[in-house]
Amino acid sequence: MTATTKQLAVLAGDGTLPSILVNRLTELKLLSLLIVLQGNADRFKFPKEMTFEMAPGAVAAILELLEKNGIEEIIMIGKIDKRAFVAREQFDDHARELVKRLNDGKDLNIFHLVLAELNRIGIEIIPQDRYLATLLLPEGVLTDRILTEEERADVIFGMDLAKKTATLDIGQTVIVKNGTILAVEAIEGTDEAIKRGGQYGNGGAVVCKAARENQDPRFDIPTIGVTTIETMSRHGCAVLAGEAGKIFIADREAVLQAANRRGIAIMGV
Repeated sequence: MTATTKQLAVLAGDGTLPSILVNRLTELKLLSLLIVLQGNADRFKFPKEMTFEMAPGAVAAILELLEKNGIEEIIMIGKIDKRAFVAREQFDDHARELVKRLNDGKDLNIFHLVLAELNRIGIEIIPQDRYLATLLLPEGVLTDRILTEEERADVIFGMDLAKKTATLDIGQTVIVKNGTILAVEAIEGTDEAIKRGGQYGNGGAVVCKAARENQDPRFDIPTIGVTTIETMSRHGCAVLAGEAGKIFIADREAVLQAANRRGIAIMGV
């Protein structure tokens, strides 16, 4: 199936990006195996016989499948609901043994645990943006509407906070207005944080999203998409600011159209 000497697999979570990546890799004839950890596998246009749905905690079965298919490289992409890690209801014995090594449940520590397990069986994790670099958010205002002076001040304030919370592994998104913090993303995810921040902002809130310091592109590059814009619109948020070159904008044309229709400004910082 693959046109290269490397056998490549994708571990897919939820969201739009996994489908975009799988379609691109399929066109390039680079993808050998697809493992869907979260979300419906039917959304992928990839041969069913090489597509497998598995729980994120089925570590032993996932490793066995990768080894059986001679996988040498892997891309991990898409959202995994962290509540599954908290509950650990679908964790196999291998997963339970692994988490005993953790001092805490920070995302980066979990990633390093996964990295070590894959390296142990000779599999390299490659960056999420290797085949998706064109989706990275550029610098500047992308929408028809420009920002007011007050909104630009909130962007500066909010982006500094978002960078700090991301680096602390709390969350990647902060919602602010008039120099006041309205909401900080944690385990609930971006959309719920936007909903909460928009409610307290009562219109005109600024949503800021950033990557952690020394962000590892193999793991969890933040993403904005049409759903982000729709959630902002429903809850009265006016501006979306993201860290340029460090955040994916999934389906850029659709995102900008949605933002322009709703009068929302998007800015890469």
